Amino acid sequence: REKNLSLRLEISHSMTDLRADTVMLEQLFINLLDNAIKYTEQGGITISAHREREQALIAVADTGIGISPIHLPRIFERFYVTDKARSRKLGGTGLGLSIVKHIVLLHSGTIEVDSAPGRGTTFTIRLPQ
Repeated sequence: REKNLSLRLEISHSMTDLRADTVMLEQLFINLLDNAIKYTEQGGITISAHREREQALIAVADTGIGISPIHLPRIFERFYVTDKARSRKLGGTGLGLSIVKHIVLLHSGTIEVDSAPGRGTTFTIRLPQ
């Protein structure tokens, strides 16, 4: 509310059940949404979920500042911070995306990121069903 961001949910009716640890998934969403809110000054965040073959496909997309291509290969590393000054200001530790990746791996899934400066970021998670 403070930033006047929109939040859009696009959940397919095919997403009736998801076999996963609910506490871990909650932590995954907390980390991804916290980052999306921190790094988005205008526009919004979209969470989408649908089934694709034998997988649950979940995406969290924002219209934020984006991530430079030079940082993308390392963003899931523990304690990796793309902008140390901004991270200190906003309270980032560099652990959130590492936690997200480990949760996805514990569920035998995959995670991808698509981002560019000024264009926003989309994290796409595939979980087997």
